[in-house]
Amino acid sequence: MSRSDAIQQYKVALRAGQKYFNAQEAQHKSPYLAVLDELTNDTLFSGQQALGVIEIPLSLVVGTFSAGRKTAFAGNYMPILPENSEFAGKWVSLCDAHLSEGGIRDAIKCMEFLGRFYVIEGHKRVSVLKSFGAPSIMAEVTRMVPVWTDTPEIKAYYEFMRFYKQTGMYDIQFTEPGSYARLLDRLGYAEDHVWTHDERANLLSIYMKFSRVVTPRMLVRMPGRQVCDVMLECMEVYSPDELIKADDARLQKLVMPLMRDFEVNPDEAADTHISMRPEVQDKGLVRQLLEDLSRPDALKIAFIYSAPPESSEWTAAHDEGRRRMEEAFENQVLVRTYIATRETADAVMETAVADGAQVIFVTAPLLMGSARRIAAMHPGLKVLVCALSVPYTGIRTYYARVYEAKFVLGAIAGTLCGGEPIGCVAQYPILGVPAAINAFALGARMTCPDARVLLEWSCMPGNPYEKLMKAGARLITGQPGTLPSLKDGAGLFEACGGGLHSLAREVWNWGRMYQKIVRSILDGGWEQEDNAPSVNYWWGMNGGVINVRLSEQLTPGASQLADILRSGMVNGSIQPFLCEMKDQRGTMRLDGERWLTPIEIMQMNWLSEYVTGILPKPDEVLEMSRETTRLLALPEEPAEPKGQQEPSQEE
Repeated sequence: MSRSDAIQQYKVALRAGQKYFNAQEAQHKSPYLAVLDELTNDTLFSGQQALGVIEIPLSLVVGTFSAGRKTAFAGNYMPILPENSEFAGKWVSLCDAHLSEGGIRDAIKCMEFLGRFYVIEGHKRVSVLKSFGAPSIMAEVTRMVPVWTDTPEIKAYYEFMRFYKQTGMYDIQFTEPGSYARLLDRLGYAEDHVWTHDERANLLSIYMKFSRVVTPRMLVRMPGRQVCDVMLECMEVYSPDELIKADDARLQKLVMPLMRDFEVNPDEAADTHISMRPEVQDKGLVRQLLEDLSRPDALKIAFIYSAPPESSEWTAAHDEGRRRMEEAFENQVLVRTYIATRETADAVMETAVADGAQVIFVTAPLLMGSARRIAAMHPGLKVLVCALSVPYTGIRTYYARVYEAKFVLGAIAGTLCGGEPIGCVAQYPILGVPAAINAFALGARMTCPDARVLLEWSCMPGNPYEKLMKAGARLITGQPGTLPSLKDGAGLFEACGGGLHSLAREVWNWGRMYQKIVRSILDGGWEQEDNAPSVNYWWGMNGGVINVRLSEQLTPGASQLADILRSGMVNGSIQPFLCEMKDQRGTMRLDGERWLTPIEIMQMNWLSEYVTGILPKPDEVLEMSRETTRLLALPEEPAEPKGQQEPSQEE
């Protein structure tokens, strides 16, 4: 290599710098390097950490420590001074040495702030290496640690510092709190996992492949997302082993079907269309008959179960709903059922498509990943998963408003408790469950001002019912699936004679839900909702999909009260959460003046002051329950009150 090659490289870098400079000025943005001194004028710091000499990604070297050097470079670190300048001569000499002597090896000196690097010494070294597209550079790094606040940016950064301490990796930086926990969970690692060299190498290999496949042009179509965000979303759908084995071409095929989900701005989650009751379309008898006659073929529908109906009460309830729907539509639908595990779900759903399915109902949330894949691979296919709202554009979700039934059950329990504690057994700490627990507590307090609800979890070690009965709870409510010894399903039970006897039952009418959804598809209602980022059918008592069936053992007063409450929720005159309520820390959560939005109820991640118990974290539940808890995880818990000690800088 000759000096002329270095001169030519400066010309290439200069053109890149001038192009960036002009583009920034045209947009009325600063064309120069970011200056750390200017960025941190109002920032409070809790200290500094010397990280020593480490290898850092050049893509994260974004600025300079002080303003003195910024005018020699454009904001992309390419030079902007003319070729005959003294600066250009030094740049060319450094480039010549780099080309002749085997590369730049001396470490630069820089400060790190919020995951980005600002150079103190070595600006031209950074510029030369960036001009050649080098991936990294050695640097002596000092970290500036901001004071802890509960803002998403700072919370995510503190999570990153813990992740870096465990892995030594700067490449993977999330901006959303909780993302590192999701990553560890998807990899199957505990929070305090000790990483091996191979584990770090595998994760970095996956990330680097995504860095090549997810281009800057693609990121423009994904507002608010970075490469690592796309990687994490794909890890929710594909296994880490599958991503490790995939070459770039295969990875691109895996990413592209999910692009619709990535292109929805995370800030648009509130725009999710939530159908709170079935739409009534009165077309008239003649028009309906004409439409029915004009349909050339029956609508082909597939139901995907995770277990046979004879071995699963959950599947049996959905299968009964499926039969009711078939009876309602007679020759208008052609239905097939399939059994799938997580391992076979992809193949089973492909078989359903090959059999002609136009609509697929997936009754198990754990098959969500396969549902997303099949929807992505077959854009015209209508795919619905029985789960609470998830922000995926390719599929729709459906569920019942369980909290309405729980409110009625709580009111019944309050009339019968006599001031004794009331038990509540919940299945998973997932979306919608805290709302059901809090609604139960509200109902109990409405009829017994001193009522206290004791909470236990079936996904935690031990027998929750035995714990509650030992604590003095005579009345206990249970979530679906947590009462295998009771054939009459979930509801409110009384401990008597060594057993549990039913006082009231939650009734899930899946047949009504399936009939209404299929009717909407047949009538063209599905297409009318296609413009929403995502769609969730969340129907309650006013849609006839959930109810409470009362035992004859109930007192007349309790039965009459339950009837009044059910009627009130059907006609809308009673709203459980239109009241005042504080959480367990005494923070006012409901003021009694504002109606909660459906999203706020779904994502409720706190417990009422009337509840004694906890919301366990995903890594605290039994192993068999972790996947469901992770898949439908609650939003991150609220920040600690002021005065709470900030996380350690070491984390």
